[in-house]
Amino acid sequence: MGLRDLFKSEREIQKEKERERRKAIREAERASDSVKDKINDLKAERDKAWNEARAYLRDGQKAAAQRCLQTVQANEIMMGKLERKSWVFNQYITKMGMAKTDQDFAAALGTLNSVLNVDPDKIEDVLIDVDDTLAEQGEIDKIWDKQYTAEMNGMSKIDTIPSIEDMMSNLEKEVIADVSGGKIAGMTNEQSSSVAAQIGEGRRKLKDLMK
Repeated sequence: MGLRDLFKSEREIQKEKERERRKAIREAERASDSVKDKINDLKAERDKAWNEARAYLRDGQKAAAQRCLQTVQANEIMMGKLERKSWVFNQYITKMGMAKTDQDFAAALGTLNSVLNVDPDKIEDVLIDVDDTLAEQGEIDKIWDKQYTAEMNGMSKIDTIPSIEDMMSNLEKEVIADVSGGKIAGMTNEQSSSVAAQIGEGRRKLKDLMK
């Protein structure tokens, strides 16, 4: 606090703090939006590299296609890191917002306290009941947290980045399907339909992994 602040009223000081708080929130939102933009850019680059790999493979340039798939994989890894950081950052913003709520509540309670006649015994009884309720709620929260952890552990087992080999295998199937127009040489219509269905399923799984 500077010398000039000594001559400011409490109202002026609070207004300045509120302006600083709004400024900090705007900066945090800009930082979050910047990360989202970067993730969108990486997605666009990933999709472009995938299409280029597909084109190279159609022309028989497997090495060039594999280099493009390395870009796809690298972008997937980078997006995963940015999305995790963004999630943690937004959790902190939410918690800071809750701290502001606590501050507002405290101010409101202070105002009420100045105009109400409070019976300490009654308040104590109420707070004891509240403590009991919160303890029970805490146990319920632990159950939810346990289930959340179990679900996240399950998700982590399937949330993997496909290998270059897996992507190349699926890309080759796409190109075969494109070139053959849905019918693969040397196969009957029934066999071709079966393989096409398998190819479609492989593409769906890969796209799910890449989302």
